[in-house]
Amino acid sequence: MIYFVQSFINEPIKLFRLTEKTMRFLFNFVRNNKITLLKYGTIGATSAVIDFSLYITFTRFVGLYYIFAATLSFIFAAIYNFSFNRKWTFQSNGKKRKQLPVFLLVAGTGLLLNNGIIAVGVEVFALWDILAKIIAAGIVTLWNFFGNKYITFKIK
Repeated sequence: MIYFVQSFINEPIKLFRLTEKTMRFLFNFVRNNKITLLKYGTIGATSAVIDFSLYITFTRFVGLYYIFAATLSFIFAAIYNFSFNRKWTFQSNGKKRKQLPVFLLVAGTGLLLNNGIIAVGVEVFALWDILAKIIAAGIVTLWNFFGNKYITFKIK
């Protein structure tokens, strides 16, 4: 019984320490990468405008199935994203021929996450497709940032 009471008291303290360490890590990461994050956010915002504009055009005006439309709009936005993030955000001098396949792998994983989240949102949770796409965009943005920074463009 004493062990149970002790663990009941200690577990929230351990969780607080973990949260404190996580917050400290995030604060330091943002502080040390603020210019890169600002550039990435700018490219990401314009990329999102391309993605959502094409998605709405494909689904509402062309009549494409939402997953096919999401795939096409994602691909166009990813091409824009690669071009501008490579030179401006991450200032990479690496060979495009080597970086592009890695970028496509990172973006392809992002595409699978994107379409999976949208499909689950629409089919399982009966969300409006645009709301599911907004949720997917938020999650995939994190994957793409870290994937491109540390894998595609190998920035330390």
